[in-house]
Amino acid sequence: MPIAKAIQERFDDLDYLFDLGDISLNISGCINSCGHHHVGNIGVLGVDKDGEEWYQITLGGEQGNDAAIGKVIGPSFYADEIPDVITNVINTYVSNRSEDESFIQTYRRLVVAPFKEAAYKNKNEDKNEKTVGKDAS
Repeated sequence: MPIAKAIQERFDDLDYLFDLGDISLNISGCINSCGHHHVGNIGVLGVDKDGEEWYQITLGGEQGNDAAIGKVIGPSFYADEIPDVITNVINTYVSNRSEDESFIQTYRRLVVAPFKEAAYKNKNEDKNEKTVGKDAS
């Protein structure tokens, strides 16, 4: 799965991963949700729109005693945007977590807003740049 490989390449520093702590990132690419994206702290679901690959992001899922279904944060992303989306979400966690706080604990404390804003950061910047360019002409 190219998305999984791209994310793995982005997060290949074992010391950094250890410092991040426990985060579940689940990826599904089929209609049956075989990868259980909906119960990952971060979930990625591949969807087909008009013959193109798109990916929905869910946040807040968890397995175990405090099981929860993650919520879709908004419109889908192109495949090449996913590594940046995941990086931005993780960076938001790192900059807002309290000592020894896991991703899901930080997410529950802050709720979706800062994570969603981070996920769409690059998309909004691109949109603003295109809008500015149009206004200038």
